[in-house]
Amino acid sequence: MKHTLTLLTALLLAPLAALHAAFADELPHVDAAGFGFSPTATPSENVAALQKALDGGNKVVTITTPGIYDLDATVYVDSHTRLACGKDVVLRKAAPYGFILINRGVRTREWNERIAIDGLHIACNGHSRMPPPDDPAFGMRGHVSMFRVKGIEVTNFRCIDVKEPQFCLQFNTFEDLLVDGFEIRGGKDGVHLGRGKRFVIRNGVCQTGDDAIALNAEDYPNASPAQGDIADGLVENIVDEPLVPPAHQSGNASRLITGAWVDWHEGIRLQNGDTVRHGRHVYRILATFDTTQHESKTPPTHTSGTWRSPEGLTFVHNTSDSIDRASIRNVTFRNIRSLARNGFSAAWESDKYHRAVHPEVKPDALPVCEVNFENCTSASPKGSNFLSGNSNLKATLRNVAGNARLLAVTGKVHPIAVDLMIENSPFRPSDKPDSLPDVSLGGKVTGRVVVRGNTEERPIRLAVPESVKVIREQSQPNKGGPR
Repeated sequence: MKHTLTLLTALLLAPLAALHAAFADELPHVDAAGFGFSPTATPSENVAALQKALDGGNKVVTITTPGIYDLDATVYVDSHTRLACGKDVVLRKAAPYGFILINRGVRTREWNERIAIDGLHIACNGHSRMPPPDDPAFGMRGHVSMFRVKGIEVTNFRCIDVKEPQFCLQFNTFEDLLVDGFEIRGGKDGVHLGRGKRFVIRNGVCQTGDDAIALNAEDYPNASPAQGDIADGLVENIVDEPLVPPAHQSGNASRLITGAWVDWHEGIRLQNGDTVRHGRHVYRILATFDTTQHESKTPPTHTSGTWRSPEGLTFVHNTSDSIDRASIRNVTFRNIRSLARNGFSAAWESDKYHRAVHPEVKPDALPVCEVNFENCTSASPKGSNFLSGNSNLKATLRNVAGNARLLAVTGKVHPIAVDLMIENSPFRPSDKPDSLPDVSLGGKVTGRVVVRGNTEERPIRLAVPESVKVIREQSQPNKGGPR
């Protein structure tokens, strides 16, 4: 397995190595100070200066003078740009606005290429704002965001005051992403991924009270400008720390959301957060924040922005790619320590904010979540499950541990299928005969569970229906154990 993961890492990082090499070539270097960017300048002067330094791309822009640089508006990054921040350089919000940095193409939904940011330290300073539904950037809410970018590199990043409801780092509709070395603390998601492929997220610490690393192939309308598969990724060497002093904490070490939707037809019943397809266009529904369902009689036909139907439903144009589901495929988590709250969640959410799977979706059109876990622990003092959810799940759990159930999955509204491999994972001893099972599967569920290895200090406790096949195998005992 170690060799397999090493190969996976090499394959994922190959395009990113080419990205880094491009900036090592003879691109011109400019210092933002030469454009008037200064710790002593006004926020608006700094916005204008940094924007001028970055305009046009095809350059390396450096910020070398230590200090706090106040900003009161978004700065846009063009293709083929590397922004390098020196020691003790901080970009600080000085007004309630949205993105500190975002790629230029978000305004027109055009693709950008090769954007690298190194050594960035941001301070939210209590300020936060999200774009409205008619804004081209609706669905993006990271303080630093990238949408439709091929080749992204964010290294040595720091933010210790993430201001909700914005995420800290957000990436959607991307190819070849590297986030390497980060410290994120505050009140909302640390690294938030939407649709994209080929990524590595590694070497970080999160302390947010929400999701540390979110992989949301399907998401709330105001948190996803485009839905679709998240594929071919590696998340490794992450510590999710509890809030200090103790406070209410929701979220997970990683939340994995998939979803599916159907074609619009007259009489379809829709609620806030639903997705619907009409022709090749995909739309999100905005209604009241509750679970009231509205009968839709008039189809959406617009190709951008928002449109309000005679029935009072607001349709936000999402994409024009005809897709009808969003899955997570071939993602590996390795060396993750969750100390804060829940472990991992594989979900089809259904609440007042959004409904990931429409009730009319047929079983053969449901999305899948395909993930692997190696050397991961969930050690919340509340005794959280290592992995829980209500979605189709194909997962390998190797050398993992938690202080409650190892896995709990229930098919509620929709039937689900599971294919689970649990290998060399210790099952904690317990003197209580009524203790929770180690693996609990319920509701409308079919599939199989394979238990391999012999590290448990007592027999594994399984609570699964007859529709799930249990296979017990032997392998070499675990020598290292979960980290």
